[in-house]
Amino acid sequence: MKHLILDGYNLLYRARHSMFHRSGNHSIVYAFFRSLRPLIEKMDPDVISFVLEGHPKWRYDLLPEYKGQRKRHDKDNFREQKREIINLIREYFPINIMRHPDYECDDVIANLVWNKGDEDECVIVSSDTDFLQLSALQGVKIYNPIKKSYFDPVDFDYVAWKSLRGDGSDNIPGFKGIGDKRAMKLVSAPSELEKFLSIDDHRELFEKNMNLIGLREI
Repeated sequence: MKHLILDGYNLLYRARHSMFHRSGNHSIVYAFFRSLRPLIEKMDPDVISFVLEGHPKWRYDLLPEYKGQRKRHDKDNFREQKREIINLIREYFPINIMRHPDYECDDVIANLVWNKGDEDECVIVSSDTDFLQLSALQGVKIYNPIKKSYFDPVDFDYVAWKSLRGDGSDNIPGFKGIGDKRAMKLVSAPSELEKFLSIDDHRELFEKNMNLIGLREI
């Protein structure tokens, strides 16, 4: 069985961005469904899941500033069009809408993947690189709808790497002076990583970031 798992808000915001310079009460709705059809035709799945965000209170307890840098506005009538898209999917499409009130979309998608059948195939549609945590699993592919290509699987500890460098998109601070290359060197050399974590409060920040970034079992 082939599962197509859609990162709902990722696709909704992509539709919004594509209509950034256009107006209209239904422009985002139009852009969303215009991009959805070829995606489904390309993947030809047996089951489709459209996964929405919950509120991960435990992540905000760990980091009150979590995602705090994101600016929200409704100048383009996004909230109403978002509700319209979800209602149309619910009423007219053979697509499962999923949401857990206490977990993010990423966590729900991870659990769908972890609980799939051994012979099943899963294609996750999202431009969010956090799903690279799942890329090495058998039968799992991650499709970037912006680049229209699949992500390459990673062969390193992605969560540890990102915990060192931080995640600006979620407002998770990394370590000063640690960028992509230095983080890769550290996760590739356990002894060097352990030496780095023994400095001051490095281990505390590292473990907190691991909890924030790592996908959570429900």
